[in-house]
Amino acid sequence: MDLWPTLNRIQPWHWWALGALLLILEVLAPGVFFVWLALASFALGLVVFVLPIPVTVQLLLFAAFSVASVLIGRRYVGRLALGGTEGDEMNQGSSRLVGRTVKVTTAITNGTGRVRVGDSDWRATGPDTPTGADVLIVAADGTTLIVREISGSWVEGPGRTGG
Repeated sequence: MDLWPTLNRIQPWHWWALGALLLILEVLAPGVFFVWLALASFALGLVVFVLPIPVTVQLLLFAAFSVASVLIGRRYVGRLALGGTEGDEMNQGSSRLVGRTVKVTTAITNGTGRVRVGDSDWRATGPDTPTGADVLIVAADGTTLIVREISGSWVEGPGRTGG
């Protein structure tokens, strides 16, 4: 059986079906690669739908679209996975708390205590601070918040003024 006669007439739906198969393969395979090939296949299907072009040109366009979509995709998705600013806080919910002012619920002594964030208590590290004082979250390390005092928010010891 000779397959070449059928390759002389590749229709747009062939490219769309290939794109759908590549998307299914993307779901089954680890990583993010086949989605870019699927996008190239869908795009080529649209081009073939509008312009009747020979099969050899279609194959060359598919190769070009694939390379372009992989490069563009790696540029944007790679930035997330490899430490771009968008990916820095991924799966680190505590980092969204940076900059908030919270109350100390268990005095911070010897650098460790607890603070109230919303309806829950979080472990906190920072300078010794009495219960009830307001502190600023300056960083997060996993589930531990790093805090600093807000100037003049409590009175403790000589030389400190409260406010």
